[in-house]
Amino acid sequence: MFEFSGRDRRLSIRRAVAVLALLLSPLHANADAGIPMLPFAYPVILVFLIPVIAIEAIYLRARLKTGWRVTLSATAKANVVTMLLGYPLAWVLFLGVELVLWIGLATTGAGDHLQWAPGHAIAKIVIVATSAAWMGPVEERWAIPFAFVVLLIPSFILSGFVESRLLGRKGWLRCEGPCSRAVWEANALSYAFLAIVGCLALWGFLGWSRL
Repeated sequence: MFEFSGRDRRLSIRRAVAVLALLLSPLHANADAGIPMLPFAYPVILVFLIPVIAIEAIYLRARLKTGWRVTLSATAKANVVTMLLGYPLAWVLFLGVELVLWIGLATTGAGDHLQWAPGHAIAKIVIVATSAAWMGPVEERWAIPFAFVVLLIPSFILSGFVESRLLGRKGWLRCEGPCSRAVWEANALSYAFLAIVGCLALWGFLGWSRL
């Protein structure tokens, strides 16, 4: 996976085309199409949704001095929107960027330069980071937790943007004065929590599944 030849470039193009076809088709993906991260990452997001809401509500309540009932209700509604809808949208956007990037690398041969990274360690990190939405077949156990964290970045940006407007401009928090900064800070805390517990959960799952 981590060295590019002419055959690898052709396979990359075919894989990208296969991904597009699979996304537009009701057929199930097969092993040759790689690893779509959404089925791995999304359940983790859903499992820890309640702790995420609690973290954000506690922080916003302490920061903005809003009522507990209003704060819990507002953060719950905002997170239902951003977690249930925003994360898949962030994944789709990342996948689109990934397809454009890897088709460009494959057709131009620029990906060949990755094999010159010292010990290929940097190349592996770069490849996983840039193909986090839909990875090729990988053997490294760290790749899936790392891809999970990478995908949290666009999700965090989208979540912070949407929640700051729902809780602030829409007045869901009913607080006096601006609250966008506090909402972004609350999201940073909740996403740091997700990154830690998500990595631990995926690492444990991968270890158990190989027993």
